[in-house]
Amino acid sequence: MQQQLQQQCRAGLRRPQQPQMASSSRALLQSRRPAPWGNCSQRTRRIAVPSAAAAAASTPKVDDEDLMQFPDRYKWYEAKFAADDMPDWIAGRFISSTQQAPYMRLLTFEVEVSRERVPLRNAYKAAGQRMAVRVNGGEKRLLTVASPPHPEELNKEALFLCKGDIFAGETKQAREPTSTMAEVQVLVNAKEAPEVYNMGADDLITVGPFEGEGLDMRSSGIQALFRFPTVVIFASGHGIATAAALLESPLGAPTHLSPTLRSDVRVYYNAPNRTSLCLTDRFEKWEEQLKVEVVATTNGFMDAWDGDDTLVYDPEATAAIILTGGDEEAEAAALEVCKEAEVTAIVSDSQAAAPPVYLDSTPKSFLRWKKDPEAEAMAAAAAAADGNVTSEDLTD
Repeated sequence: MQQQLQQQCRAGLRRPQQPQMASSSRALLQSRRPAPWGNCSQRTRRIAVPSAAAAAASTPKVDDEDLMQFPDRYKWYEAKFAADDMPDWIAGRFISSTQQAPYMRLLTFEVEVSRERVPLRNAYKAAGQRMAVRVNGGEKRLLTVASPPHPEELNKEALFLCKGDIFAGETKQAREPTSTMAEVQVLVNAKEAPEVYNMGADDLITVGPFEGEGLDMRSSGIQALFRFPTVVIFASGHGIATAAALLESPLGAPTHLSPTLRSDVRVYYNAPNRTSLCLTDRFEKWEEQLKVEVVATTNGFMDAWDGDDTLVYDPEATAAIILTGGDEEAEAAALEVCKEAEVTAIVSDSQAAAPPVYLDSTPKSFLRWKKDPEAEAMAAAAAAADGNVTSEDLTD
């Protein structure tokens, strides 16, 4: 009998007749198993549909007055540096160009230094950093800076406005960031950057982030005045520009040398010939105002050191600063002089200072509201796999 009913069902003649049973049992079976259709498959799916009351109970209630419920609330208290949303490249202005030596010119630019427009990470902070420029949208060039870092007094207004403070009776309103312009001088070689060397007032210049961290003056201990009252500087090539920036650095700069507070500061400047000497107009100023003596030579550092009979020094209280602009041969010659003089405290422009570590002022307690998108996606996938929809194989 049962085989005959199955054959008729497969042939599509009629629906199979269910055996007689009690009405209550028939209703219970119909509520659990849907009526077969199509080819009378023996496999069915049981779907558990949650009730409206259960769904409402499982939905978390959100209190609009509770600020903790807002997504990404931790960002409200996240510390951000000023001018982080400003572009890295900002337009500058050409001011003047002065011939210093054959194929060497000193160019003066006016650049933006406002902390509301230039973030601290891109600013000129220490002697030894290099200035990135583009002339008329051309190739990026890195130039040696011959002027000291700008004093913080230039950013007094910008730093005050960065805090968002206002005076009594004043109302906060949208405003343009403060602009502060200052001069920067660079020493340019005609062979290394011809478009910068030959530029004039009609050319457009854009200034990018200053590269490098400058000379490593702090970790070396050379800034300790009483520990190293005598400082000797060996300079050649572009290194004379870095020496100028170092000697003229203000007291608040990370690379300030404070030459007026030391017993003796001397610069041994080596050049191929007398016509190749640069920044000679500053030597007299350094000697009068900074008490720095410049010994220019064309015969090498060793000859200048041996020929200087007026220097009286203690090797343990003497520090050396080597500024050769990347010339490895000149740096090796300066190191040879330091070895013979038994001077061990040495700073070189080939070894930049370590990058600064900025403190995080974001309260750690607010980080627990920080969401992890990857973790949330994995949790959602796991919830979908273990959800309300299940399958069960049913047999006759």
